Amino acid sequence: MTEQEGTFGKFVCDTLLQESCQRDNPFEDLFSKQSFALNGAQREILSGSSGVSRILPCLYLCGAGAARPEIMTQLGVTLVINVAPELPDTPLPDPTPAYMRVAILDKGENDILQHFDDVTERIHAERHRGGVTLIHCVAGVSRSTSFCLAYLVRHLQMTLRDAFLYVKATRPQIRPNVGFFHQLISYEATQLGLTTVSMIFIEAIAREVPDVYAPQYTAMEEFYRKHRKHARRRD
Repeated sequence: MTEQEGTFGKFVCDTLLQESCQRDNPFEDLFSKQSFALNGAQREILSGSSGVSRILPCLYLCGAGAARPEIMTQLGVTLVINVAPELPDTPLPDPTPAYMRVAILDKGENDILQHFDDVTERIHAERHRGGVTLIHCVAGVSRSTSFCLAYLVRHLQMTLRDAFLYVKATRPQIRPNVGFFHQLISYEATQLGLTTVSMIFIEAIAREVPDVYAPQYTAMEEFYRKHRKHARRRD
């Protein structure tokens, strides 16, 4: 995570908290100081090596290895969404939270867009019931992240770029595959009537990637250009 991304994430959190103090704020319950408060056990989970990331007070993101019953209990999880059909059912605590499975493999050609409305609406409904959702795939990097981004775009009206930087500030390893990002761009256009992320061509890997991934390829691109320049000189 770059310093810019970390600063942006802090700015978003601070801004949302500040706005929640204004009258008639539609997200007052979501971003109130009481909602952000954590008990000792929850702070220990999130500050340790559990692999669980708190996206919102009502939404946690993790990989399958971190989706353990004792963690769900401590976080007060009331809905678990498993976005990995190649995995068995997620082990659940007692009392058993609601459970949802989404059959989508982590391949860019698969249609994840068709699931965005159902999953984001389920997360939103759970929040309105005072519940907490934990969503996971195998690694908590591509599929489950895509649904978190879709939720922020649809229900918090964040741009896709802002949503990506916000989540990355909390969970630096996020990286929806390129095909899913294409579909997220389409979803942003449908929901907000604009697009804030573009696809750019990276010569070093000879493929398009979202422009928010560009910083990861800066050194590679520089090396590639120097190599091509030297090669032309030899010719």
